[in-house]
Amino acid sequence: MASCSPSSQNQEKEKLDSNTSAKEVTEAKAETPVDPHEHEADKEDHCDGKEESLTLTPEETLALAPESNPVVKHEFVQTASFSGQIYRGAGEASLRHGREKQGSAYASCLLPAEAAESVVNNVEAQFYRPPPSKDQFTGSLLSKEDEESGWRAGQRELLWEIKDPALSLQVGDIVTGSVTLDTQPRIALAVPNDAVLTTATGPVVYLHQENYWLRKIVKIGAQDRGWTEILEGLQEADQVAIRSVDALYLLERKKESGGGHCH
Repeated sequence: MASCSPSSQNQEKEKLDSNTSAKEVTEAKAETPVDPHEHEADKEDHCDGKEESLTLTPEETLALAPESNPVVKHEFVQTASFSGQIYRGAGEASLRHGREKQGSAYASCLLPAEAAESVVNNVEAQFYRPPPSKDQFTGSLLSKEDEESGWRAGQRELLWEIKDPALSLQVGDIVTGSVTLDTQPRIALAVPNDAVLTTATGPVVYLHQENYWLRKIVKIGAQDRGWTEILEGLQEADQVAIRSVDALYLLERKKESGGGHCH
């Protein structure tokens, strides 16, 4: 009977392993097609995430007429947001011995105990239906329930009287609200709301430096009476565009796409 020598067996094994490896590599390449647009997509994302500068021609400056204002310190009024539920509709008759009267709806809302302490008697609050509704109502504080009656630890129940002449709020309806707290205003860096543009990569502003505009990524906080709080990205007295911000962004994107790369 014929037999294979050890050297012959090793040669056959190496040949088989070589063929198998080549086959696996070929199959892997076939299963992982190369996307010809992958590099372009990466490049576009890279452009979006960078802080880019834009230089305007005299004609572009005349057409856009951008205007800048300095970053300032602004007093932000402290507010609290909350949600609640209507427990009595405005169409129900007044209670003889109760506080609730016909013509107003009444809501029960929970606030953190610390925030509830800063809600003063008879303060007004704004109430809204959940989206997509745009209905808005004005209400006033009716009472603060005892802390022990809170539904959750660390929270306090507040009852609100809401003006509802159209009798549109029904028992069980959910509302959201916002109320000004009786606390010292908070001082923070701020820019006008119009200076901030929301983009796919987040909020940006255009910083005016000498003869060019620098797109600056910023982190924003609260908004109050036409001002937006700046948490990161700017310093006091920085000059930022407050007009034609969207036009600056569109012009920059147009120049980027025309050049095929970030500037």
